[in-house]
Amino acid sequence: MSHMIESAKALMPELSAMRRDFHEYPETSLHEEETSKKVAGYLREMGCDEVIENVGGYGVIGVIKGAGAGGTVALRADMDALQIQEMNDVEYKSRNDGVMHACGHDNHMTGLLGAAKLLLGRRAEINGTVKLVFQPAEEMSPVGGSRGMLDSGYLDDVAAIYGLHVWPDLPHGTVGIKSGPLMAATDHFTITIHGKTAHGAKPDQGIDAVVLGSQFVMAAQSIVSRKVNPLDNAVVTFGVFNAGTRYNIIAGECVLDGTVRTLNEDIRNMIEDSMRKLLDALCLQSGATADIVYGRGYPAVVNHEEDAALIRQTAVSLFGEEQVEDVKLPAMPAEDFSFYLKKKQGAFVWLGTAREGQEVWPLHNSRFDVDEDILWRGAALLAQTAIDYLKRA
Repeated sequence: MSHMIESAKALMPELSAMRRDFHEYPETSLHEEETSKKVAGYLREMGCDEVIENVGGYGVIGVIKGAGAGGTVALRADMDALQIQEMNDVEYKSRNDGVMHACGHDNHMTGLLGAAKLLLGRRAEINGTVKLVFQPAEEMSPVGGSRGMLDSGYLDDVAAIYGLHVWPDLPHGTVGIKSGPLMAATDHFTITIHGKTAHGAKPDQGIDAVVLGSQFVMAAQSIVSRKVNPLDNAVVTFGVFNAGTRYNIIAGECVLDGTVRTLNEDIRNMIEDSMRKLLDALCLQSGATADIVYGRGYPAVVNHEEDAALIRQTAVSLFGEEQVEDVKLPAMPAEDFSFYLKKKQGAFVWLGTAREGQEVWPLHNSRFDVDEDILWRGAALLAQTAIDYLKRA
């Protein structure tokens, strides 16, 4: 595998330039027009057999046909940025005010473009077809751009799909792999409790929405602590609590906004059902009424065992056993790569970016950045995984 690593490292000047260009001009979900044009231009310049644009919005798919006959495998990168003002003082700092690649998607695109170049130079090793999936709107929960890519029909012939995410919780260059659940399902709920206003000195004449909202927030925590197996993972978080208009008026309305994160569909269903029943009981007891809008977002990312094993073997062959970590516990952030894994075989992995002795900024932070040495690693891993899968298939 040393030849793959050498070839990937040789691409570094080109990869760095690509990544910095993406980073300087980030675009948010559903607005990736210029980004997609750049990606398509790179793929054509490299010599892809086919480049399909405007897939599921601004998605792009590059097609590479190998010298040998075989199946079809896909590699995926996401393209959208976040609505965050960048605080890094670097020459490639975002030029688009209030928008930043704070989740590392600039690195994902660059890594996949590097993989494309590596694969195009190795057609003789490819037994089948590789589809390079550049997906828009990953950050647009609960919809997500992956569903549009799947619904387009261009991935119908794909047997398996692989992807990666830069990950500041792992040491630089470490590949984190886990079969089964890796990342959580994400749901978003909004609850509006309708009480009755009254003078603050006469609470008995009103229905206090502040008290009811507080009761609901506290009672909902017992759903996880008392109805979920302690060995399973679940989170109920209230991020917004809005109520009241004046200090001496009993609040007539309370709005609660939050998220539920789970790894198991049965637990996911139970939490939604329990929240609805809890709200009904609270209204019955108090005389209030309430509305709940409970939106199902991305399902959990659940890696297929044989595909996780394949990419693990590829990572070990490229980087050595010491650079591969078998992830013990899943993470509760979400990823719409999960929709691909609902319909296709495949696996999603993490690529560590934390440098020893340097401050580590988390994903979605205004100071998130990576050491660009990570780029050739992502390119090599994706390219070799596609080759290894098609040999196995």
